[in-house]
Parts: sequence; structure tokens; C-alpha cells
Amino acid sequence: MQRPSRRPTDLLAAASLTLAALMFAGNALAQPADTQPPLAHVQIDVHDVQAVRTGALVFMNQCLACHSLQGERFEGLAKLTGLSQQEVARTLKISSRSMLDTIETPMPAALAKSYFGVTPPDLTYEIHLRGADWLYTYFKSFYVDPGRPSGANNVVFHNVAMPNVFAAMQGLQQPVTQEGFRQGQRMPIAVGVKPLTRGSLSPDQFDAVARDLVTFIEHVGEPHQFERHAIGRWVLVITALWTILMYIVYRLYWRDVVRPQGPRWWSYLKR
Repeated sequence: MQRPSRRPTDLLAAASLTLAALMFAGNALAQPADTQPPLAHVQIDVHDVQAVRTGALVFMNQCLACHSLQGERFEGLAKLTGLSQQEVARTLKISSRSMLDTIETPMPAALAKSYFGVTPPDLTYEIHLRGADWLYTYFKSFYVDPGRPSGANNVVFHNVAMPNVFAAMQGLQQPVTQEGFRQGQRMPIAVGVKPLTRGSLSPDQFDAVARDLVTFIEHVGEPHQFERHAIGRWVLVITALWTILMYIVYRLYWRDVVRPQGPRWWSYLKR
């Protein structure tokens, strides 16, 4: 059976689609990548109990108004901060809720979206999505931007909806810009910040606060890592002892087994 020949219009359409695809791919490859601001490196230690407690207190005072933290319960927050359950309930005004409930912001999601345009994310897994360096840089990199509804912007999150809740502690900052690209357009890009006004904390003190807050969020994102590390050592020890025991049993069992005459089967693999 003879295959029907393609019509010229079909060939022309195929050629046009191929050419359009090549042009689109060429434009995508030719478009410069967005300029990425450098991230500040942070060294955190989730075993530092004082850092975790300080970060928990900062979260209670600065973040809980908008952000939930459903990876932790109010009871666990009381243990981390060293406060009694009554003190936590009175501070957060959660007398109508159980201490076994997960930590949720009192702000309704619909109200938050009407204020900020987006629903503030739950911070439980934010550090695993972004990384500790990104989150640490984010906390430190708010700057004054009169063009934003909140009056603030962020170096690593352009046009962020979150207001600068750290302004009182850190002070106001202005951006340090350089020529770069955003969405294929050349424009000034904020790559850092510099002080504009003084806050209640010195730069070193605020750096410590930001580091403690990142430490607390890292702890909440993986709260059972201490138990897992402790149990993991014993699992490795038991596995090693079990392997030795099984080898001894293997040797004792096969010692009384009559071996077949002739070479073993694996000797044929060497031929």
C-alpha cells in the first residue's frame, strides 16, 4: 500500500512550527539570567539551647502575628522558651485553645490576603525550601522602598509583601545597587543594604538575633533530629554486632555440611 504524499501546505506548516520553536529556544537561551544577590553565610547549632530559646521568643513577638508554625505545639513552645504554660497562654492570648494545638497565627487567612495580597506561609518547612543562608540574609536585608505598599522591600525577595517587622531592632536601611538583569531587562538590582538609621540593637546584636531565629526555625522544621541522631548510633552498633553473630552462625552451621566433590560453582567464572 502506497503511503499518501504530504501536501505542500502540511510541509509549510511543519516548517513554520519548527522555525518558531527554534526562534523561541534561541530567545530563551539569549535572554540573560536574573542577577542573584549574594547570600550571607550563617553557622547555626541546633544543640544550642539558648539560641533556640531566643529564636522562639523572637518568633513569638515578631512573626506569630502573621505566620503559623504547625510543626510545633504551644506546649513545645513553652518548653523551648522556659516559660510556664500559663505564661505562654497569657502572652499569646490563647486561653481558648489547648496547649496541645499546633501553633497557628490568630490572623485569619482571608484577612491576611486582603492586607498583603498573599497568605503568609507557614514557616515550618520554609528553611528546607529556601536554606538557612537565604533565610538569614532575608531577615537582615529589608530596605526602605517608598514604591511598595508596606514601604519596605527585600534584597533576596524582590517586591516582598511582608513589612519590615525588624525595623525597630535593626533600624532602617537603604539598598546598595548595581547594574543587573531582572526578567531579561537591564536595571539597577539591590545586592546589599547599608544603614540609614540606628535601631535599638547594634549590628552584631541583630545578627545574633537573626541567627537565633534561623536556629529556632531549623529546630522546628526537624524537631526529632536529636532523638534520631542518638538512636542512629545504637542502630549502627546493633547492626554491626548482628552481622558478626550471623557470620559466626554461618561458619558453625556449614562446618558440619559435607561439601560436594570438585570445584565450587564460582570457580567456573574465572575460566
